[in-house]
This record gives sequence, C-alpha cells and structure tokens, in this order.
Amino acid sequence: MKLIKLNRNSETSFENIIVLIFIFVLAVILAHRYQGIIKYAKTAAYKEDVQKINAALIVYRIKYGKFPDNLSVLVKKGFIVNIKTDKESYPISPFGTRFVYGKKYGRVLYFGGGGAGT
Repeated sequence: MKLIKLNRNSETSFENIIVLIFIFVLAVILAHRYQGIIKYAKTAAYKEDVQKINAALIVYRIKYGKFPDNLSVLVKKGFIVNIKTDKESYPISPFGTRFVYGKKYGRVLYFGGGGAGT
C-alpha cells in the first residue's frame, strides 16, 4: 500500500485541490449573483426612465397641444434631463438601446425580452 507523502505544512496535494475547487465554486456562484443584481438594477433604472419620459411627454402635450415627433425633441427642449442620450440626442436605456416611442399612443412602450427584462 502506498503512503500519502505530506509536504512541509502537513497538507496533502489532495487537500489543496479540494480547497481550490471550493474557492472556484464560490467564485462562480458570486459572479452569477452579481450578474443578476446588475440586471435587476438596470431593469429598475429602465422602468424609472420610462416613467420620466412618459411624464415629459404629457407635459409636452399640455404645452404644445400635440406629442413630439420623436424623443430627441424632448431632450433638446429640456423636458428630459438626467437620462443618458446618444449622439443624436435620443435618450437611451440602461441596456444601451433607444427607447421605443409610440407616437400614436404618445408614450414610451415597455418591451419584453430584448434586453429590458420586463
């Protein structure tokens, strides 16, 4: 029968491997939970931005009697502040895409899947 050779610290290589596997599993679990928290935060920010834009659309309609042709008008006229915009002044969601504006309805539409997670 073969004896297990111990290193200086009286730990076997097998024990070291077990500890490394344990650390790796914990790291994977933490990374997965972190991604979930990030997605949850982006979804919450997305919903809040949609509410802000829809409120700005209502104020715009009260002031001008019609809905704007696109959302960049709201940014340019100062109805929307503190929302990230792209180069053409269109507000963009926390997921990096433009909001879907339904001019017919006069509001930003929530969409499922496609990044928003709603």
